[in-house]
Amino acid sequence: MKTCLIFLLAAASIVLSGCGAAHAEPAQANATAPAATYKAGNGIQLSPGARELAGLKLADAAERPLGAGARATAIPVAALVRTVKGDFVYVANGPWFLRTAVTIGITDGEWAQVADGLYEGDTVVSHGARTLWLAELQAINGGVGCADGK
Repeated sequence: MKTCLIFLLAAASIVLSGCGAAHAEPAQANATAPAATYKAGNGIQLSPGARELAGLKLADAAERPLGAGARATAIPVAALVRTVKGDFVYVANGPWFLRTAVTIGITDGEWAQVADGLYEGDTVVSHGARTLWLAELQAINGGVGCADGK
């Protein structure tokens, strides 16, 4: 198995193999639990230790006051992953986190209106979404980091 790239997260590291699966290289040699797993259609799944190291926190899409007293379904701004391909959030589905495209309306600096892409009550990653996005990108690219130019 070819190892292409290592991310250091505190005392553990996430290693993505050439097949797109990720596993941990823990600080102790005898612990070998996977840190992250990617599966097309399901998204990405982290082990409890990797979730803790990434600092994942969840929030529900809920109706909140935004703007001039108007109420709208909103999520924390920190949940957004803004890319050249659009705006995304990671929606929790059991132990999996699926990157989902969203259309954003107004924001007030803390909350962002979701005009399309989520339902009220959907649970999203409110902290650590960028970490999930980077791990997913590496898995999709076969474990090769974007900076490697391959």
